[in-house]
Amino acid sequence: MSFSSQQLHDALRTCSLRLSTQPSCYWVAYSGGMDSHILLHAIAQCRNKIDAEIKAIYVEHGLQAVSHDWASHCEEVCQQLKIPLSVIHVDAKAKKGESPEAAARTARYEALATVMSSNDVMLTAQHERDQTETLFLQLMRGAGTRGLSAMPELTTLGKGQLYRPLLNVGYLSLQDYAQQHGLQWIDDPSNQESRFDRNLLRNDVLPLLRERWSSLDTTVRRVASQQAEAQQLLSELAAQDSATLIDAVGALAIPELLLLSAARQRNVLRFWLENSGMRPPSAKKLAQLQHDAINAAEDRNPCVSWQGCEVRRYRDRLYAMPPLQELDTNISLDWQPGQTLVLPAASGILLSRAVKGQGVFLDGQATLKYRRGGERCQPAGKTGHTSLKKLFQEAGIPPWQRNRTPLVYVDDELAAIPGLCVCEPFAASGEMSGFELDWQPN
Repeated sequence: MSFSSQQLHDALRTCSLRLSTQPSCYWVAYSGGMDSHILLHAIAQCRNKIDAEIKAIYVEHGLQAVSHDWASHCEEVCQQLKIPLSVIHVDAKAKKGESPEAAARTARYEALATVMSSNDVMLTAQHERDQTETLFLQLMRGAGTRGLSAMPELTTLGKGQLYRPLLNVGYLSLQDYAQQHGLQWIDDPSNQESRFDRNLLRNDVLPLLRERWSSLDTTVRRVASQQAEAQQLLSELAAQDSATLIDAVGALAIPELLLLSAARQRNVLRFWLENSGMRPPSAKKLAQLQHDAINAAEDRNPCVSWQGCEVRRYRDRLYAMPPLQELDTNISLDWQPGQTLVLPAASGILLSRAVKGQGVFLDGQATLKYRRGGERCQPAGKTGHTSLKKLFQEAGIPPWQRNRTPLVYVDDELAAIPGLCVCEPFAASGEMSGFELDWQPN
């Protein structure tokens, strides 16, 4: 049975019901290939039934010498269909150690996200066979339940949503549609290069499996759906388990985590890291996290890291963060109170607000420095000087933040530690003009 524009219209109506709103714009991610050409053509056929703008976008990755010609082809097709086209140029070359496929995919989706508004939906043309390829790729990488869910039908992209309306449509049905409507498309020669994993599966492995098991794609689609449902249950369980484990700053409480089984601990850790915006850890890194961080002695401060993420322990909490940039603690910055100061090495910003009778009195040249060792301060209202090390310990400031905490000096004398205390004799009182300091770490 051939695919039809009515099927696409029904899918878009289902999408709007799932979103509980009518999208303001449908973008079609158009590459010039057969699949996206079919998607573009079909939405043009049913546009009179759609109460939304329809636009197309072509991402020119520059990896092929003829990519400029492909952009021209896409422009001609869009002119014929009377659908406006945006062309975005990206650098999709892989960085050292990065897969060319992953680099191109990341660059493409990042480009697509840039055009999205909050009520927009991006349509991509992945179909049933693409889903099969994705699941097999994830299987070969040793993926867990989330990876074996393959591609979701609906997910977020930038400020809007990404929807794959053809994900349950068979490849042969799409071929029939293209032939019936006399569509002309671009065949990317790189799709025949079996050095790429997906192409090896598409051209060599999966055709052989389909000869033996003709229902392969339908079966794989069912498996992916079951894995997605299982992942949903795991996420719901993790949300319940972590409800009382995550504090106001997003740190994870270790004593309560240890009350769970090892499997539920891993489930919570994955959930916590995902919601912290971190890259998911491999099974090896997750095991290291359990062994080296969760089960470490309370006085140890281990750090488990992988690409784009560091998980550190302090006392009975775990903290997830991007890798810390190296900070030169010998620098000294002139500072004009009242101005927002962006701190070096992505260590945050320093805000200040003029107040009367409160905060720090800055009668002199204010500079900002960092801890070099041996600094002492007499907190306002207390007797005697105390080392910064002891002040940090008493305040529960994690060790990795201590050397990154900005110190405010007035004429080379320590005057305040933002977020911690004002030093004597720099505490404003009475009618004195002072400044409240607010350090916001990244």
